[in-house]
Amino acid sequence: MKDFLEKLAGKNPTPGGGAAAAIAGAMGAALVEMVISLSKNLELKTNNLREKLLKLAEEDVVAFDSVMAAYRSKNKEKIMKALLKAIEVPEKTKKLSKEVEKLAKIAARKGNKNALSDAKTALYLAQAAQKGAEANIKINKQSLASLRVVRPH
Repeated sequence: MKDFLEKLAGKNPTPGGGAAAAIAGAMGAALVEMVISLSKNLELKTNNLREKLLKLAEEDVVAFDSVMAAYRSKNKEKIMKALLKAIEVPEKTKKLSKEVEKLAKIAARKGNKNALSDAKTALYLAQAAQKGAEANIKINKQSLASLRVVRPH
C-alpha cells in the first residue's frame, strides 16, 4: 500500500485517479468481506470483487500509459483505440463498485452491529470509487469526442 501511495503522489501520471478509484472499490469489498466474516447468519457472496477491482487498478495504469503512447505517436486511430480502452476500464470499475455498494448496504442492515462502521465505510468507499470512475469515463469520452469532430482545414 505504501508503494502504491508513493507512486500515486509522484510526478508520473500513472497510477492516477482511475487506479485510485479501483483501489477504493477493492478496499470497500475487503471491508464487506470482513463484516461478513464477523457476522453470524449473513450469507453474502462477494464474487471476488476485491480481486477483480485490484486487477482493474493495474489495467487502468496500462490503459492510460497506452493513451499517452498513442498521443506521442500522433496516430489518430491508435489514440481512439487507446481512449476506448481507457473508457472501458473505469466502466468496469464503476459496475463492480456498484456491486460492492449493494453488498455494503446489506451488510450494514443485516451484519454484526459492532461492525456497522466498517460496513458504512465500505459503502462510502464504493461510492467514491464510482464517482472517480465516472470522472475518468467523462474525461476520456470528451477526448474521444474531440478527435471525432471533423475540423475544416
